[in-house]
Amino acid sequence: MHSFNQAVPPPWEARTDWDTFGAIARAFSSLAAEHLGVRRDIVAGPVQHDTPGEIAQPGGVVRDWRAGECEPVPGRTMPVLTVVERDYGAVAEQWAALGPLAEKLGSSVKSASWKPDREVAYLAAKNGTARGGVADGRPSLERADQVAETMLALSGVTNGRLSVAGFRALEERCGVPLADLAEVAEETRVTFQDTQVQPRRVITSPEWSGIDEEGRAYAAFTINVEREKPWHTLSGRMHLYLDHEWMRELGENLPAYRPPVDHRLMLAGGRAPDADGIPEITLRYLTPHSKWSIHSEYQDNLHMLTLFRGGSGLWLSPQDAEAIGVRDNEWVEAHNRNGIVVTRAVVSHRVPQGVCLMYHSKDRQIGTPRSEIDGRRGGTENALTTIAMKPTHMAGGYAQLSWSPNYYGPTGSNRDSVTVVRRHSQEVVY
Repeated sequence: MHSFNQAVPPPWEARTDWDTFGAIARAFSSLAAEHLGVRRDIVAGPVQHDTPGEIAQPGGVVRDWRAGECEPVPGRTMPVLTVVERDYGAVAEQWAALGPLAEKLGSSVKSASWKPDREVAYLAAKNGTARGGVADGRPSLERADQVAETMLALSGVTNGRLSVAGFRALEERCGVPLADLAEVAEETRVTFQDTQVQPRRVITSPEWSGIDEEGRAYAAFTINVEREKPWHTLSGRMHLYLDHEWMRELGENLPAYRPPVDHRLMLAGGRAPDADGIPEITLRYLTPHSKWSIHSEYQDNLHMLTLFRGGSGLWLSPQDAEAIGVRDNEWVEAHNRNGIVVTRAVVSHRVPQGVCLMYHSKDRQIGTPRSEIDGRRGGTENALTTIAMKPTHMAGGYAQLSWSPNYYGPTGSNRDSVTVVRRHSQEVVY
């Protein structure tokens, strides 16, 4: 656990992201109080994982209430429906404070739950409280450092008490001893100031599936294997076979090879091939996880930049590079109907013919010349991709096929794309 400390204050009229959010919230609230007021909305949400809803459709049989096959029951045969009251005039006040549900309803993740009542009191003393309005007396989130402090206080990986509480809740559900994994760190608290001094090792927590302790590297699912904590599946075991009827119908119930998607439509409507006489080649386009970076981002620092070439690159096979007259480290341009990338070529025998790769998450402000096709600055790896949904991505309400927003979810089939590659002039213009 470590912080990203501010190098310099935002210059002139620039603001941090958090201060920008606050300014927008305050401007919105002043108008919304008059024009929107307080409203109640019905919100449709997914049948989430690790809830009773994940056994809402026994046997993976989906019945359509609209066709009269079953009754419409929220959370079972249709999405979860929740009535949410929105005080639009109080958006800024609510944004700048920790809400009361933190200690009333508590936190829940992967079937573990706890109530951070002591932590809320600690944050009120540490961060101060909001004065007046709907958030009066609640711990303040006005500044970014207060938000960071709140995140650390409410997470089991940086608060040993909450980790132990979560494991004890899991013990009741799973019937296996787990709390001792974190009891040695029960009194440990990692504060924001701690992370600014030096990186801090995290605490083993039910929020993750690995065991964090001195002398061993983190590995996923070690709690499941070594402590016999059930997997979060229908049977509690690792699943290879999925018996949901949609999976069976589409031949996806067992792992199976699927050839690349027919990408002819990806190029339809784009510019004509070789429109200006420059040789081009059409390749499958893959965007693997970042190769030289910290986590998935932060490659624009000296340590990362010295590992490779200081920026992004499009990896090509020698055969494909030769076909368009490109040598290693020369500038190339890749384009399709979605967008354009301008970057350097990495010619390597490790890349199979017919495929090109661009490792993702390179910042657009680093080494991105203008395109010769449209004159605009070339984009990142995502400029060429598009989202393609599969019917199996819509399955829900059945064991591990019950999604949770931004946690469990459909696979990234947007990685299966195609692009046209050509040589860019080596006299680049930024």
